[in-house]
Amino acid sequence: MLMSSLRSRRPLALVASLALAGAGLAACGDSKPGTAQSAGPFTVRALLAAQPATLDPIVGARSAQIVWATMLEPLINTDAGLKAVDTGLITSWTRTDATTWTFKVRPDISFSNGEKADAAAVANTLTLTRDTAASQLKSYFTNVADIAAPDATTVVVKTKTSQYNLADLLTTVYLVPPKYYQEKGSAGFAAAPIGTGPYVWAGSNAGRDMSVKKNPDYWGPKKAINDGITFTWANEAAQRLALIQSKSVDVSFDLPPAQATTAKKAGITVTSTETAIKIIAFLDSTKPPFDDPKLREAAALAIDRDAIVKGIFDGQAVADAGLLNVSPGQKPAQSVTADPAKAKELVGAAAPAVQIHYPAAQYTNIEEVSQAVGGALEKAGFKVTYVPIDYGTLVKRVVGRQVPGISIFAGVPNVAVPDFFASGFMKTKSITGNCPDPKIDDLAQKALEQTDAAAAAPMYEELNTIGVVEKHCYVPLYRQVFNYATAGGVKGLVFGPLNTVDFTQTTH
Repeated sequence: MLMSSLRSRRPLALVASLALAGAGLAACGDSKPGTAQSAGPFTVRALLAAQPATLDPIVGARSAQIVWATMLEPLINTDAGLKAVDTGLITSWTRTDATTWTFKVRPDISFSNGEKADAAAVANTLTLTRDTAASQLKSYFTNVADIAAPDATTVVVKTKTSQYNLADLLTTVYLVPPKYYQEKGSAGFAAAPIGTGPYVWAGSNAGRDMSVKKNPDYWGPKKAINDGITFTWANEAAQRLALIQSKSVDVSFDLPPAQATTAKKAGITVTSTETAIKIIAFLDSTKPPFDDPKLREAAALAIDRDAIVKGIFDGQAVADAGLLNVSPGQKPAQSVTADPAKAKELVGAAAPAVQIHYPAAQYTNIEEVSQAVGGALEKAGFKVTYVPIDYGTLVKRVVGRQVPGISIFAGVPNVAVPDFFASGFMKTKSITGNCPDPKIDDLAQKALEQTDAAAAAPMYEELNTIGVVEKHCYVPLYRQVFNYATAGGVKGLVFGPLNTVDFTQTTH
């Protein structure tokens, strides 16, 4: 889905506001500015690349789960191999027939406000996910016909047609309290989230920071051993590097290659993880100039993903020519190789105008990537203009079909199954809707109706070939290698390949 390491952004006077790293951060972490925290009460000071647009998991991009997942929990947990496991809020699932799934909900769990986190709450969250107009996961649940909670620990979901991956999808659905969510609405909930997780909301300073504190009543076995987390943000990578160097923060996320290298040379611990987050250029086949198949092919042939990875990331990203190969290490059966000469020949003397929309300051080196894509198109004969906008606005425009030309953003397979991209980006009624084709719709549906992922795999290969190689609606670029730095003595933080972070065992 969108994001994915989707980080939304609001312009901030961050040189000034993060100079308050002494006042704001020290107050939350019991330390003085410019010094590492000592033993005793410890609040983790986490620095993000941008302020989350919303902490409502129903409508929010999954980049913000780095914050909300400290308080809210997914319906089904995953293990290190990204497989669904029975350790979470839902403890078992059974496909009782081709179109019926029965889920058992862990008993005696409550939200931090006292509401019951029972089967009715699970059914309500699934209904919100399916029916809310702005739901980020709406397209994944269009096949769900009925959701019922016959008793406090049972949820029965009926689908219109057979769907093998329903349990996998619940690993990215976060449980919200029915009464509180209805009372507060999306904006109110986002202002003070309530969940069942190891932390609870502790407040925020508008435009500056937001904090969570340890939930003393957390039901799970993995309780937080620190006192909480304070999140701040800095759009500029240089600021994120400077703040970790000065020990004003305990962890600094999303360091580009240059800053990561500098941090390592300075003796700072830097962890690098190849993620499933994939940066993709989406070509809108419904509007000029890319309603012309020849110009879509030209654009796909003009863009050299290997040159982008080598020139911009110094190899610290992984070129990836596939759309539906969601797990790190997987490669598509067929792909498109850059051919600038053929691209120029296809464009001819027309000089078609194309806009490139991208989320400014959203992903590592996204400005340079967008310029590289635009430069390649210009060499092929396109006339390029750039539209850098904040991530939240870009999402609204993409969903509203208001982005002609190219939009560049991350696809994040919040669950490691190909349908997360097929339903999210390829179907006519998907998030992007940029490549409507009845053949794609039919094949994506047929894949879901298979008995399991292995049976569906050939169909996803065919979908990838249609969308990327034949129709050229998608130009996959690279997988992001995510770097984060931790201050001396900080340990226990776990970052996963799907943009998940476990802070509970983080200590100093």
